[in-house]
Amino acid sequence: MRLGTKILLLMLLITIGTSAVLAWLVTFNVTRYETRRANEKISQAIGRYMSHLEDRHRQVERITRALLEAPAPRSQLQAADESNDPAAREQLKQEILGRTAQIELTTREEGAPAFHVLVNPAHQAFVTVAHEDPMLEGLLGSGPIHWPVDAILHSRDRLISHYISTPAGLFLAMGVPLRTQLDESPTHAYFVGFRIDNEWVRRQLVELQQLQTAARTTESGDAPLSAWFVVGHKIVAKASSDPSDARMDMFTPQTPITRRGRGMLPASRSLTSYESIEFDSGGERYLGQSFDLRPTEAEGGQLILASSLDHALAPLRTLQKQIVLCTLIACGVAVLACQWIARRIARPIQQLVDGTQRIAAGQFDQPVDAQRGDELGKLAKAFNEMSAGLKERDVLRDERTKVQRDLALARKIQMDVLPKIVPPCVGYDVAAYSLPAEQTGGDIYDLVALTLEDGEAMNGQPPIVMLLADAAGHGVGPALSVTQVRAMLRIGVRLRAHLGEVLEQINRQLCQDLGAERFVTAFLGLLDPNTHIVTYQSAGQAPLLHFSAREEDFKWLGSSQIPLGIDEQPDSMGTQQITLEPGDLVVLLTDGFYEYPNTAGEQFSTQRVADVIRTNYGKPAKEILAELLIATRTFAEGAPQMDDMTALIIKRQPATLNNN
Repeated sequence: MRLGTKILLLMLLITIGTSAVLAWLVTFNVTRYETRRANEKISQAIGRYMSHLEDRHRQVERITRALLEAPAPRSQLQAADESNDPAAREQLKQEILGRTAQIELTTREEGAPAFHVLVNPAHQAFVTVAHEDPMLEGLLGSGPIHWPVDAILHSRDRLISHYISTPAGLFLAMGVPLRTQLDESPTHAYFVGFRIDNEWVRRQLVELQQLQTAARTTESGDAPLSAWFVVGHKIVAKASSDPSDARMDMFTPQTPITRRGRGMLPASRSLTSYESIEFDSGGERYLGQSFDLRPTEAEGGQLILASSLDHALAPLRTLQKQIVLCTLIACGVAVLACQWIARRIARPIQQLVDGTQRIAAGQFDQPVDAQRGDELGKLAKAFNEMSAGLKERDVLRDERTKVQRDLALARKIQMDVLPKIVPPCVGYDVAAYSLPAEQTGGDIYDLVALTLEDGEAMNGQPPIVMLLADAAGHGVGPALSVTQVRAMLRIGVRLRAHLGEVLEQINRQLCQDLGAERFVTAFLGLLDPNTHIVTYQSAGQAPLLHFSAREEDFKWLGSSQIPLGIDEQPDSMGTQQITLEPGDLVVLLTDGFYEYPNTAGEQFSTQRVADVIRTNYGKPAKEILAELLIATRTFAEGAPQMDDMTALIIKRQPATLNNN
């Protein structure tokens, strides 16, 4: 990258970064302010809606008290209640509730009441009127509806509303206390019920919107208020203050709602507590409040009042776009200015940069122009003197790069032949590890699950073939030797050859391939998870550690023959066996562990390996291996790794974990 470009990028970074930070700060603060303002507007709209319902309740209270506490109706009310005369009740029902009250209340904005009910102190509905729904009238007169008579008769300032859920729908009953004697306390409760349906809810919200518009409390950007009455996990009524708002239809009782905490309304309200809520509907975020209706004859119900926060923040989105546009314009102007400034600063240096780039590209025959008397001229002369040396170093560098590339490829190939996963073995925990001391190493391990025939597969789990090999020396040659051992083992496994035969063929081939001073130590074993026996032969790979969990003791096992590649017909002790009890361990380590030196020249030794195993034998095999590596690094005190380190740890699970 050219110096002029760097200067340009630096100036652009400062300019654009400053603009972006300022734009973010402005957007963040405006967003926070507008969000808080939108929340307040939504809360105010909900409060006005609740106040609107309370005002309607008070209007009903004034009208019904004026009607039923007049001398003539009051006398009829007293006669109908005290005499228990059906004729007197029918007269009260027809003349007062059936005609006068219905006509007077129908002229109000909320529409005609669905029913009128008079309840005496004994909680008996002795007069019920439902002009348009005889079935509802029968339900109200005979149904087991709990009317809050006591709350209405003893309340002073608080208005009592009652929600009733019937097969005919949901109703809002506004209660009013009545008295038969003016100088006595109220003795009756009068309920006027309104059917809560979509039209009733819409009428309330639209009327509230009109009042707000007349009072100039509604702004053009305010989101419409939506209401949902949910009873028994069903929406019985819904509406929006905006008749054209179709988004509210996307809300369902199954919509996830986030509850943000409870709040309290004034004690005079019929609904005194609410929950602040948030939910997503139709791809927009809604804020609102939820009120518990506690309707009669229903499992539960709630009134949800909410407005779209996204709709309320629509003006903010426009402002954000304007801020982004202004920022982009400012950045464009800054780019042009920065280009001009960077060109003027970098022009004297660019000539020197072009010359050095030619040298860096290997064009040593085109030296840098050094006809300058300042520091840049001295620098150009120094580059020219360097070019001759660089020309020679290029040859050496190419050769070294090729060697390093070949070594890296060899390391990748060697690491790729290691098992990617440990074959599953029921009842056993196996961990493996290999780390070369150089780019390529002379250690290798392998784990191969034998394929069982159909008859054998029915009798148990497949055995696991285990290989741990260590070739003498380090580097590419030993890496090729152990890779050859691993390949011959895989061929023997595929041919289903006997363990001893495989080792014999590998030894014979290595004797033909390796030189006089080269050999390979190897452990070749077969773990049978059905008999819990490890059958193995160890060609110079020792010591082997067998830890008995029951006795908490070690058995150090030697090799069964000399290393591979020395003698085609070596003396051998034959195949050896280890029986594993629950919790037992077989630990196979190359000499890179035992002979790992510290800064004082002391080796890690078999005793320290035994101490680590004894301390951690109850852990899983991977954790035991990790503890062994930690102990080795701690002991080394920063000393470099001198030999390849490879490990295989086989642990038979305790009896309680065999089926895990």
